[in-house]
Amino acid sequence: MYIEKNTLKNSLNALYGTAGHLLKIWLVLKKMGLAQGAEAIEIDTSNSKPSLDRLFSCGSNSGDFYVPFAHTPRYLKMKHDASRSIVQTTIQRWGSSGSVVTCDPTQYLNISQENSKLAVKTGRQYPMGLGIGESGFALDDETRVSLPLRAFAVWYGRNTEIPSGIDPEKYLIDEMLADLHISSSERNLIFVEDDLEIKTQDNELTNEEIYECCESFLSGNESPSVLVYKESQTTYTRKVNSMVSRLDLPAWMRTSPEEELHNLIKDGRTAILILGPPRTGKTRVIDSIVSRSSSDRETIQIHDGWGYENLIEGFMPDAQGNWDWKPGPLKEAIESGKEWIVLEEINRTSISQSLGEVFSLIEDSYRGEDNSITTRSGKPFYIPEDVTFLMTMNTIDKSTEDVDDALIGRVSVVEFPARSEDLVHMLQSLNIAESLVEKISQLFSEIQEIYPLGHGYFSGLTSSCDNQFFLRYYKSRIRPVLFNFLGELQSAELDRIDNLVDEMFGIQ
Repeated sequence: MYIEKNTLKNSLNALYGTAGHLLKIWLVLKKMGLAQGAEAIEIDTSNSKPSLDRLFSCGSNSGDFYVPFAHTPRYLKMKHDASRSIVQTTIQRWGSSGSVVTCDPTQYLNISQENSKLAVKTGRQYPMGLGIGESGFALDDETRVSLPLRAFAVWYGRNTEIPSGIDPEKYLIDEMLADLHISSSERNLIFVEDDLEIKTQDNELTNEEIYECCESFLSGNESPSVLVYKESQTTYTRKVNSMVSRLDLPAWMRTSPEEELHNLIKDGRTAILILGPPRTGKTRVIDSIVSRSSSDRETIQIHDGWGYENLIEGFMPDAQGNWDWKPGPLKEAIESGKEWIVLEEINRTSISQSLGEVFSLIEDSYRGEDNSITTRSGKPFYIPEDVTFLMTMNTIDKSTEDVDDALIGRVSVVEFPARSEDLVHMLQSLNIAESLVEKISQLFSEIQEIYPLGHGYFSGLTSSCDNQFFLRYYKSRIRPVLFNFLGELQSAELDRIDNLVDEMFGIQ
């Protein structure tokens, strides 16, 4: 199956005038791999040509390109040499003077000269600034970029073969987002939902048919008829903060904690502390690495006040009243050959004291029989090199013990903070409507200012969630947690969140 001609024509009508024409540069960079934390994209006189072809080829006999979202015939067309005359030249001007006409994306894109090529990568606070105002590739200040998602996916898939039995809309959107490396936050800043009807046909559109669809716009016979999306800087800033956490930190401090944990294990680290507030995914990511039901894993839930005798070994009576040394669950797990030992909530006790002389063996460099020690029972004991300890710690529960510096110095640490990105991903996986995802994530961002609420507290939402469902859910599941933390002395903060919930989800 392929896109049929009228569907393509309708998509061009929906796209006309939805963004500043220089958004084409950003899309080319995205096609070439521009992404948060990725290596810089190198630009020379010709290497953007394949990306231009994929994004903007229109069947022109002269090899010219068509920019479907531009707002005037002048900007709808690019000459065949655009790789040099437009892409390279425009980026060069941004990097040297900070502006081309009124567009200056250098607040969120870093541009430098490396050897004979230009290098472009995301800035420290990316994507803040993308998608709003002229410098964010919108038509005017106080407006936002508003590419209709389905319409642009149709344009991008103008020559794409759609497998039979597959929903064309989902297939084209997924292909476009993946091929352009569009993140969840970029999607929300650049695209808007639309209801374009997508029809298919058996044959691929010819170059002549594609160019014919573009021609009426190029000739000036069509005028933009799209809705202009107004957006204040305050609203925009709240939205970005609700999608990308901790923009005040360097990009390397904002990487996915799941990715960090996987990298540490890949690097051979065998003692890792995973710390963060409740419901931020600490245990879930461990379960994804090694199943709870695996015979290679032992999970030990630490209880309040546990000592050495509870964890390692204790001198205690058996059922007949005979006293002897009995191994604790951690020693048993090691001696029975477990490869993965999960210690849940080690902050519930003084873990260093509970480990006793075994404490030093946790460290990577003190593993193996050569580092054997004698435990209190008088028996030799060591931890094999291939045993991996994954320890979790709740950083919010102030009624429990602090983990001391001696342990921190012996393990690798991964912080699992409350992150908007994880919330958005979870809500989307639950098939929550995008309009609700946006509102819930904005509320989540506001809550973070007073309490590091984990995204897992929202896991009970369902695809049938609407405003009224969410109000009930907030009142019964979220608000009690906030009240328990804030108490009567900080009731004004809770009132502020309640009022925001009413503003966003209440009956107007």
